[in-house]
Amino acid sequence: MIRTLTDDDLEACAALYVETFTAPPWNETWLVEDALQRIGDFLATPRAHGVCLTSAEGTMDGFAIGHLERSGPDDHFLLKEMCVREASRRQGRGTQLLEALSDRLGPARHWYLLTARDSDASAFYEANGFRPAGRMGVFVRP
Repeated sequence: MIRTLTDDDLEACAALYVETFTAPPWNETWLVEDALQRIGDFLATPRAHGVCLTSAEGTMDGFAIGHLERSGPDDHFLLKEMCVREASRRQGRGTQLLEALSDRLGPARHWYLLTARDSDASAFYEANGFRPAGRMGVFVRP
């Protein structure tokens, strides 16, 4: 079942986030309390929108969250985080999350996100209509 993400879902989302991003290919270092802060901050952002996917047993199997931003006369949507439980991947669940999020958002001129180049994630997003930005680059400091 896909439904709107709420504060009540934060702990389950944080646990799934840690499970997802500490595993290959990401191999990041996450603690549940840090993931809880991150996802909670995203949900508290003005004009935030999120959806989650739960199993029939109530297990959190995926979520997607981001927020609308005004750019001139248009709204753009920044997808901040998305993950799907390993056992639920490659079954169309991620695409379902994106579609459900799109349905709840209404019109947004562009969506954008950050992800690893040449990864399974980038291939997934490209298969769902995203493309590498032609004019934009990511800059970091230091």
